Amino acid sequence: MYWITEEEEYVYVNSREGSPLWSLLADWSDSEDEEEWKRHVPLFAGIVSRWCRKGYIDVFEGPEMPAWWGGRRISGAELDRLLADPAAWEYRESPESVIGLALGENVREIATPPGEPPAGGPVAPAPPATPSVHQAPAAADWGRPGNDQHPW
Repeated sequence: MYWITEEEEYVYVNSREGSPLWSLLADWSDSEDEEEWKRHVPLFAGIVSRWCRKGYIDVFEGPEMPAWWGGRRISGAELDRLLADPAAWEYRESPESVIGLALGENVREIATPPGEPPAGGPVAPAPPATPSVHQAPAAADWGRPGNDQHPW
């Protein structure tokens, strides 16, 4: 996904997987060291906050994984407080609730490279009626007399 940063791609993938916040840090650092994870909280809190506001992803609190299943969406000032709280990013063995990521309603804006229409979006214009020198003739024209162009 060349059109977003590597860090943003980690947020996208973890949201697509319905991962808890701590898993995003573990994946990024490729470490089980929770002290290492803490260094990355400010970076990912910023991305998660921006992307939630744009509707690319959502943050949910739920009784179990995935948090969006039976959970409630967290937004606004409550989301800001949550993301600023280092405890929200910590791994817990048996948590009372789980804070997790999910894809948002505007995810297609980042899931599709710039310049490419999203699925079901605008259709590219039809090619010109007369082929240019760079276009092979239509298959129906291949056997016609005087047509020595072949697609191979």
